[in-house]
Amino acid sequence: MYDEEDYITVKAEAFRALCASKRFNETSNNLIELAYSEDERGLIVSAEDVILIYNLRDGSKAKPVECKKYGVDRLEYLTNELCVHSDPTSGIIRALNIPKKCYIRYFHGHTKKIRQIRSFPNQREKFMSSSLDGHVRMFDTKSHDNFGLINMCSTPLIAFDPEGILFAVATKSETIKLFDIRSFDLGPFKTFKIMKNDDDEWTDIEFAPCGKFILVSTKAVGVKWIDAYTGKVEHNFSQHKNPNNVPLRASVSSDSAFVTVGSADRNIYVYSTDTGDITCKLPTPYTEPSHSVALSHHQFLMASLGRDVVLWAPNEEYVNM
Repeated sequence: MYDEEDYITVKAEAFRALCASKRFNETSNNLIELAYSEDERGLIVSAEDVILIYNLRDGSKAKPVECKKYGVDRLEYLTNELCVHSDPTSGIIRALNIPKKCYIRYFHGHTKKIRQIRSFPNQREKFMSSSLDGHVRMFDTKSHDNFGLINMCSTPLIAFDPEGILFAVATKSETIKLFDIRSFDLGPFKTFKIMKNDDDEWTDIEFAPCGKFILVSTKAVGVKWIDAYTGKVEHNFSQHKNPNNVPLRASVSSDSAFVTVGSADRNIYVYSTDTGDITCKLPTPYTEPSHSVALSHHQFLMASLGRDVVLWAPNEEYVNM
């Protein structure tokens, strides 16, 4: 159950004090996706044929894991020592022991490229995946075979609610279906067709930590803040820039009060989920837009991907207040 004591409350002044405290440029490869470890003290980043690894306790980098044989595309941290990742072309998912840098299991079932991988919030040894084959599958790392399958007939986006009881599946950039993990085989218990005035292609969905809203990132400008009970679009954050239709991944703060998203004008925009207005803009140290932004929910820290991997923390003046 959502408990406010489990998450930090963030004030607008804290976001205004965020600065790029660490910047890593270890590869010329494209940076694809990032994921926090279970305790949020570790960070991994997929970069075409290598997984970059960072220790968030001291902001240091570890030796990367080479994946030249298969390549790496989508990835997700499971336990603190285990992650899973896909390759750029097939539907195979591989489980990797990070400290030992060896694969421990392969997961088959999908017939086309993997779109997303998300861990079960309260059972991190399990994960859910979606694919261009139109299927959502559920796996347990103790077994090769999937224990759950949903056919959505088009490429799905997936997200768990904070309690890990409900999950959302979005299709065709207009429909969100809600499932109960305990009875998903009976179909969705609620379906929303989102009323919107655009044809933005959706690129990611995420439940807010409060469980009351769903954040929808897109390939255009608009990032949508949707009521998870009614399907109503409460806000369409759209003052950032994305003229080249870069697939964006926005993020929600731990108290569900702010949304962060990258922009082509070399800023990360911070929006208020209460008013929908811009709280502040954070200048980035590189020219490319930050296509992926992720806020930690257990410490006031943010990571972003553009040309480099950047870790954000409050400046010393704010910390010493």
